[in-house]
Amino acid sequence: MTVTSGTRELVRAILAYECADGLADRQSIEAIRNGDIEYWMSAIESSALFAPGELRRMRFVFESDPEQLIAVMLEGADELRERRSSSHQRSSPWVSEIASRSHSPGSRATG
Repeated sequence: MTVTSGTRELVRAILAYECADGLADRQSIEAIRNGDIEYWMSAIESSALFAPGELRRMRFVFESDPEQLIAVMLEGADELRERRSSSHQRSSPWVSEIASRSHSPGSRATG
């Protein structure tokens, strides 16, 4: 049994922030493999996006096959890290202009 693709996308989004902040380390992944999914299910439940029946189904799936939870977590974290790094690399022309003015000796930014 697996979770539906729509459910998987929502769970990925919910857990992405938890994982991107470094909470999905080797220890937590190993804990999930050993059946400790409570922290992650709590995050999913507190989102209030799922009906009780869907939450029970997810819990059953993740308890039966913890690798599914790990896969969803890591996919979301990778996606979020990618977006964060690409947004840091882009800068708008006005940001570049302001930065160049502020770093020039003796120049003042005019508004």
